[in-house]
Amino acid sequence: MEKIKALLLPLALIFAAIAIFEFGVRYGASNTRAIALAGQLNNSVNLYRQVAEHADERSRANLEAVIDNHVVTAALERGAWYLRLRDEPKASLDQALGKALFLRGDAVMARFETMTTSDEEGTPKLSSARLTEISTALERAQDELITTAADPILP
Repeated sequence: MEKIKALLLPLALIFAAIAIFEFGVRYGASNTRAIALAGQLNNSVNLYRQVAEHADERSRANLEAVIDNHVVTAALERGAWYLRLRDEPKASLDQALGKALFLRGDAVMARFETMTTSDEEGTPKLSSARLTEISTALERAQDELITTAADPILP
C-alpha cells in the first residue's frame, strides 16, 4: 500500500501536465482556426466584389454558396468560449463576418432555409434543430456587428 501511495503524487502530476498541455494545444489550434476562417471569408468576399458584376450566374451562385457557408461557420465559431480569452482572433473574425453579413445579409439565412425544405436529391438536408442554431447565431452576429454596434463593421 505504501508503494501505491508513493506513486500517486507523481502520477497525478503527470496527468495534470498532460491536461494542461492538451488545453493549450486545443486553445491555440482553435484561435488559429478562427484567424484562418477570417482570412478565407475575407478572400471570398473580396473575390466576390471584384467579379460579381462580370461573372455568369452559375459562377456567382457558386461563390455566394461558398461565402454563405463561411458566414455560417464564422457565426457559429464566434460564440466559442476560447475566443473570449484573446482579442486578435475574435476581432479578425468579427471584422470579416461583418463585411460578409453586410454584403450577403438575409440571403445567407434564405439559402439555409431552402436546405430544409428542398426535395432535390443533391441538396444536403438540415435538421430543424441545426437550422435554429444557425438562425440564432446569424441573428446575433448581425445584431451585434451591424444593427446595434456603436461602430458598425462596414466594408
